[in-house]
Amino acid sequence: MAEVQQNDGGGKGKNHQKKMTIRVDFTPMVDMNMLLITFFMLCTTMIKSQTLNIALPSNEKVDNVENMSQASADDAITIILDAKRKTGSMVPDTVNGKVVNEVYYFDGKPLNGEAVTNESVAANNNLQKAEFLADEVNGQGIPQARGIRKIIQERNKEVLKKLEEYKKQFRDGKIDQAKYDELAKQVRKDENLKKPVIIIKSTPEASYGALVEILDEMQINSISKYQIDNMEKVDSLMLIDYQNRHHK
Repeated sequence: MAEVQQNDGGGKGKNHQKKMTIRVDFTPMVDMNMLLITFFMLCTTMIKSQTLNIALPSNEKVDNVENMSQASADDAITIILDAKRKTGSMVPDTVNGKVVNEVYYFDGKPLNGEAVTNESVAANNNLQKAEFLADEVNGQGIPQARGIRKIIQERNKEVLKKLEEYKKQFRDGKIDQAKYDELAKQVRKDENLKKPVIIIKSTPEASYGALVEILDEMQINSISKYQIDNMEKVDSLMLIDYQNRHHK
């Protein structure tokens, strides 16, 4: 509380003016500050950090470790992330200091068990190039997938078609969010539907952003089986063979 004290300064005389000293006691402010801090702590909404959800492998014991990353030739799709190369060179190209990413893919298993040589790779190379492209809108205002997203959706069309039926029921108010999530989970686990197994690989020159972007595509397109794997000799030879044939 404020306190006013009078002090004559020890002066004497009829015309001597008295001086006043004002002292403000800030002790109650401490209590008020603590109340305000407590109030804001109780009323503040904690925002959960937005992170990328990645399905991690389980801790269950696997008898045959060598077959953990195996997929049938009909279901397997390998996506290779790389950096765009400068013309006539293997040096990565950049725009405003950032690496220009490229994405390649091939279906099935490479070489089907043949010996990995430059000649066998050149004769059996089914590597193709795609693009990271945003969806375009057609004349009816419906988004149309392009680039690598379109390729993934074509391989996973049975799952997406089934999910679209449940999405329509959700939009029409026939089912709620919890019911839709339950049905969507069942669709992703349905082994009767044809689903791709996507293997993601990356060269050392590709940026981390390219990997994040392709993982986003797994979530957007409801891919239930995918993994990040290391580049092998056959993958590198296929990539070099493709770039030599198309970058001349």
